[in-house]
Amino acid sequence: MKIKYLGTAAAEGIPAIFCECETCQEARRLGGRNIRTRSQAVIDNHLLIDFPADTYMHFLRYDLPLAKIKHCVITHSHADHLYPEDLQMRKDGYSHLSDTEEPMHFYVGESGFQHIKEIVARIRMTEVEPVLISPFHTFEADDYRITPLRASHAQATSPFVFLIEKEGKRILYANDTSDFPEDTWNYLQNNPGICNLISLDCTEANRPIHYVGHMNLERCIAMKERLLKIGMADEHTLFVLNHFSHNGENVIYEEFCALAEKHGFIVAYDGMNIEI
Repeated sequence: MKIKYLGTAAAEGIPAIFCECETCQEARRLGGRNIRTRSQAVIDNHLLIDFPADTYMHFLRYDLPLAKIKHCVITHSHADHLYPEDLQMRKDGYSHLSDTEEPMHFYVGESGFQHIKEIVARIRMTEVEPVLISPFHTFEADDYRITPLRASHAQATSPFVFLIEKEGKRILYANDTSDFPEDTWNYLQNNPGICNLISLDCTEANRPIHYVGHMNLERCIAMKERLLKIGMADEHTLFVLNHFSHNGENVIYEEFCALAEKHGFIVAYDGMNIEI
């Protein structure tokens, strides 16, 4: 499997819209990997993870084959991960698709399901189909076996992290969560198997954190240790940190790499490719 990180920021982006903080000014000055759009990823150019408002930018920047992608999993319904208004652009007349036999499937929890269902019903479109998913119930999307796991995030958004498997390879994709709920840990412990790549939320970077919903480097270190302990990872597993906020501490790319690499983490950036 190949994963491409299309966007790696939290809701505001980096630099954040309207912001004049020191981090945002420095990110603008430095450019490159310090410029972060809202989080989204794609596996094998075939399975999309999240659909933020920056999807159009990712389509332009990375030649993302959106017309051909038929499967998208949604972590939760906050607007920086699900921007359903853009889905109407897939309707015939707004788009001219060569293959209209199969709709684009969005695998999503109850909150996002209702958002997408409303759009689909309002403009009577058949080119998009929401699929309601629930925690710990595995489903298949083409060659991918996907298990939604419960996340520690705003519960009204029906939050998930995803265990994604294909041809003996495994990815655990987990942003917008604090330490996993115990039922998710129980599932992982009862269904062991080494992951080739584990992607973790690190919204606050090196800043102390005292709330539920996101992670920082300290929390990621603790989670990595627990994942290793229960047999979900080994010395060959790639651990990637993702989903950064301008409010985080030491969030400038080179600065945070120096801290994260000491603990065996790869720091994601927009456009980063990893093959496992």
